[in-house]
Amino acid sequence: MAVPVNKSSFITHVRYVAPMFIVTALVVFFDQITKAIVRKNVVIRGTIEVIKGFFEISYSENTGAVFGMFQGRNIVFIIVGLLAISFVFVYYRQFKGSLWMKISFGMILGGALGNLMDRIFLGYVTDFIRIRLWFFHFFWWPNFNIADAAVCVGTAMLVIGMFKSRYREVNP
Repeated sequence: MAVPVNKSSFITHVRYVAPMFIVTALVVFFDQITKAIVRKNVVIRGTIEVIKGFFEISYSENTGAVFGMFQGRNIVFIIVGLLAISFVFVYYRQFKGSLWMKISFGMILGGALGNLMDRIFLGYVTDFIRIRLWFFHFFWWPNFNIADAAVCVGTAMLVIGMFKSRYREVNP
């Protein structure tokens, strides 16, 4: 039995989910294309210095989590990635009126999908962005990628959006 869908409700639904899916698609696209370029070129050439003493492209394979911790537990992080994706779909409906929150969820979803694709198809996540923290001249931040950055920025946006939402509820 087919469920009748009128044109108006379909357009409303598309407008509701489109921002998140557009951001998700952009994050996954740029994440996967940059990783493929790095796997093809940087492995052969080694580290590429982009801005001397501050920013490098340096290929690494990560089977662990943040900062390379918990190496070799790829299956655990596949499950964590699937849980993150589930989280996005469960909580997305609560913030349907906020473009800010739709973008934040899109970034989190795109980052989770980008790294999940690496873990499933390659058995590791390709990391390649390497920066030196300006306040620690001797310390290079561990390698990361566009998906990692998207998850971090999306999560920060989510937290800010939740505080703004809570503030509006308390102070109408």
